[in-house]
Amino acid sequence: MTEAEVNDALQPLMGLPLQCLGRAANMLWAHFGEMRETLSPLGQKRETGEWALHVQCPWRICQSGRIVVARGDFYYSPSGDPLDDWDTFGKSAFDVTVAKLGGGFTDSPPHVTMIRADDIGGFSLQLTGDYQLNVFPADSYIDREHWRIFRPGAQHKHFVFR
Repeated sequence: MTEAEVNDALQPLMGLPLQCLGRAANMLWAHFGEMRETLSPLGQKRETGEWALHVQCPWRICQSGRIVVARGDFYYSPSGDPLDDWDTFGKSAFDVTVAKLGGGFTDSPPHVTMIRADDIGGFSLQLTGDYQLNVFPADSYIDREHWRIFRPGAQHKHFVFR
């Protein structure tokens, strides 16, 4: 996959607000654009953004030269202690930080202002408020999914980077 293909796949995010962040186990999800009601694959109503980004490789969100939250935060408590039950929602540093960020995002969500892809599937989204989301595939397994972007609830093909 080329840098241009990754840039093209992410282009729909340009100018959209990052509405919310969360996780499913140790997969980051981020919703961009206006929030709307859609149906899950199981037919249940849920609120999603126009676009969703699912990340299963290393990632971080930075602001003003510091890491605000990153993939490793799934596995530690807010005080920095390793968690045996990291997948219990609400206990991890990730959960606590994202809950705090969510309040600020509700009032004034940061918007995507620039997209920079590299030639190995990594990318950075520059956002207002001096935020930056960095995604960087960090293993050589050919058939492992690193990230995907798609329109929840739409019959639209997912762009999947392996």
